Amino acid sequence: MTKTAALASAILILLFAVLASQAASAAPDVADFLREADIRDMELSPDGTHLAMVVNQGTTRSVVVRDITKPGMPIIGVYGDDLIRPNYLYWGNNERLLVVLSVPADLARATREKKRFKDFDIYDYFMISRVTAIDRDMKNPVVLMEGERALHHNLSLSRITNFLLNDDDHVLIDAYRSGRRVQFRVNINTGDAQEVTSGPDRTFRFFNDDDGNPRFRFDFVARSRVIVVYEYRDGGGWKKVEKIYLDTDDEDSLATAGLIALQGSDLVFRRRNEGTGYFELLILDSETGERRPLASLPDRDVGGAVFARRTDQIIGYTVEEDYVRHVYFDKEIQADYDAIAAQVGDYNFDVSSASDARNLSLVRTWGPDDPTSYHLWNAGTETLSFLADAYQKLADAGLSAPAMATYKARDGQPIRAYILFPAAYESGRAHPTVVLPHGGPQSRSRYSYNELAQFLSTRGYVVIQPNFRGSVGYGRDFEEAGYREWGGVMQDDVTDAVTFLTERGIADPDRVCIVGASYGGYAALMGVVKTPSLYRCAISLNGVTHLENQVRHDMQYVDKDDWQKILYDRIGHPRDDKALLDRNSPALRADEIKAPVLLVAGTRDPIVPYSQSRMMRKALEKAGVPHEFIELEDTGHNPIYYREDREEVFPAIEAFLKKHLQ
Repeated sequence: MTKTAALASAILILLFAVLASQAASAAPDVADFLREADIRDMELSPDGTHLAMVVNQGTTRSVVVRDITKPGMPIIGVYGDDLIRPNYLYWGNNERLLVVLSVPADLARATREKKRFKDFDIYDYFMISRVTAIDRDMKNPVVLMEGERALHHNLSLSRITNFLLNDDDHVLIDAYRSGRRVQFRVNINTGDAQEVTSGPDRTFRFFNDDDGNPRFRFDFVARSRVIVVYEYRDGGGWKKVEKIYLDTDDEDSLATAGLIALQGSDLVFRRRNEGTGYFELLILDSETGERRPLASLPDRDVGGAVFARRTDQIIGYTVEEDYVRHVYFDKEIQADYDAIAAQVGDYNFDVSSASDARNLSLVRTWGPDDPTSYHLWNAGTETLSFLADAYQKLADAGLSAPAMATYKARDGQPIRAYILFPAAYESGRAHPTVVLPHGGPQSRSRYSYNELAQFLSTRGYVVIQPNFRGSVGYGRDFEEAGYREWGGVMQDDVTDAVTFLTERGIADPDRVCIVGASYGGYAALMGVVKTPSLYRCAISLNGVTHLENQVRHDMQYVDKDDWQKILYDRIGHPRDDKALLDRNSPALRADEIKAPVLLVAGTRDPIVPYSQSRMMRKALEKAGVPHEFIELEDTGHNPIYYREDREEVFPAIEAFLKKHLQ
């Protein structure tokens, strides 16, 4: 058997296992949360005949293409080995597949050492990102832009930003050259590239027309969380036309540009309606400069645009509720979507890819107890067929059961919250509980998958995630009620989540811990300051501890025009409000803490500097408060993003909670 045939056979065995329905077993252990996804990505070909997926098996990550028109969906091609790491897939056309992959920067060295060392680990090597175009039977591979020697220093040459409706043989890809972001038109058959346009280094996206001509450029001012929009003028050159302010959690949308879109040649962007306080979509008329509403709701946020396949053209929008739903301008598309929604139920979902004829669609679902699963929708028969769980171990083990709840804060304000109940939960018996406030604080929890929440709950704890005042998604008044309330009403709303659970006999009042990251880490520390008898312990991951210092840190990166809007209004003025900020800084009130504390801090956090956790550690030492400290070298703001960090942090959290709650 050839190496390729053996690999195909192994992948086939794995897929049969993944596609099979299996009974639930014991709760997942730590290792299950550290595993990579069994299926990392899946895409349906434009003609609806083939399914491509990225599959993990042991140390091998491979691209597998299956012919879904034949019985058993036979594999027609496999691409991958122990060195390259396929990440995502796109169909360039029906015959050509684009594979975004990571590969060791020094591939020759990695190849030699793989043969020499038994403990070879691909994650020990510095990786770069590239795109390979390959036939659907995994023949004739070409690395895109490989001939552009001036771009080889780019860590990533994989930002496929646009497909062209009138040209199936080219895609648009961004790269950095001489300190500028440059867009190229790239041939997916030869890999050759031609420059289209460029912008400064803070440009994160270009919009183009159907022929690939530039229309808009988007620059991101990171610390101000502002998108500056430029329009391309006839004859060349860019003109600033708009600024879009983001919520704290909108930055994840930059890659997909969900907050911006095109309708014809006009720009669509999201902005808050000053009357209702909810976000809506506006159109910027390219000829008159007029701004007019496109999608607006009186009592909910419009989340962002829904795009036509392979373009930046808007065909609908998302509605922000407990989970996300889509509204389409076309009634037939909406009817098809609603039919899928009826079968999906209380889960998030999207049509991740579909055939051009729209008779077949690949549906991706996710929810509080579903990291990701894939399904095939047949529009003709209106059937939704399960294909696979992305995380088979977690699916087999069975995650904690979710629920939604609304409780009243002490002043009567309704607060929405999401709860996870562990497998051992028994009604009528009080259980150890973890309160998990979200970051931001101008963010929110959703009825969606949260890895940390599920990890905590599957250790045997009830977990509650409250959307306290200051959270987005409930209107401007609700959000602004949290302004300058760090340690105030926002903290009280979190405290009242515990009261809600204890009064109903769900939470054991003697076994409650508060855990959070970023602002949530601040809330965890402030919780054991403000209500020392409420919590048995606190865990802060990169949490803010000294408000004045944090505001001054942020002032280095926020444009002066935005200081008032971003910092002073929301947190406080470092001079005029010093007393307020000091009163609500856990690092200055450590002597009031009675419960043990676990601090986790990344040394390279650009959002909440490492000095914040270091200051808290010193304050806890001085006050004699029992504490543990985990320092993550070269880790940024998300201390559980990388596997090696989770390998250290998750077991430490599990042990800490077991010590203090059981």
